[in-house]
Amino acid sequence: MFKDLNFKLSVISALMEDGHFVEEAEALHDAHAESAEDYKAIQEVMAFYEKLEIPPDLLATITSLVPDGGDLAYMHAVSVWDGEDDLFDITSLDGIEHLINLEVFAPIAMIGEGGIDYTPLLGCKKLKRVDVSFASEGEKNESVKEALEKRGVEIEE
Repeated sequence: MFKDLNFKLSVISALMEDGHFVEEAEALHDAHAESAEDYKAIQEVMAFYEKLEIPPDLLATITSLVPDGGDLAYMHAVSVWDGEDDLFDITSLDGIEHLINLEVFAPIAMIGEGGIDYTPLLGCKKLKRVDVSFASEGEKNESVKEALEKRGVEIEE
């Protein structure tokens, strides 16, 4: 469903804010954090996230996606992490169209220095606001921005 596990983590984090998957992630973190290496992902937690199948009705509850290093999925995925590296950088938004009620996409962080291709956002029909600060430079994302603006989507730069 999602090409990039790190993007899936941002989706899981949004759902965790509503109480989904928190107990499972917390239990795995607590069971393995003591033996985990600082600044490295806890493999058992990551395996849980990777295997997690998110039902479409749950994905439909997400109206806003604002990836940030302080999100719950990341806090459970490592024992010690400051968010200052690229451990969880999102490299692809492929699959974002499964968030059928997404209205806002405004990353605060979690996208690498080179930016990212925003083309998958064109599949999000209910978008109202997009922050393109992390869009990679080039014609492709300029076209995406123009297409979204034509649909009435507010673009923040």
